[in-house]
Amino acid sequence: MIPDSFKQELLHRVDIVDVIERYVPLKKGGANYQACCPFHTEKTPSFTVSPTKQFYHCFGCGAHGTPSPSSWSIRALATSTR
Repeated sequence: MIPDSFKQELLHRVDIVDVIERYVPLKKGGANYQACCPFHTEKTPSFTVSPTKQFYHCFGCGAHGTPSPSSWSIRALATSTR
């Protein structure tokens, strides 16, 4: 089992924008980044990435998460929607 202290250290070192931008094209919008959600079909962006809070959230479908291995399902879904 991976110690929680290691997981927290990893989260502090990873930039969520860099992780998600590998799979979803992000555009800067104020303090956050925005894109069309990779989890559902939409025409206007409702997917938001917060670099200061280190999480993503879609206001359309409710998908959300952090740059942790347990929430990296974004990789699989994002690559399948391209």
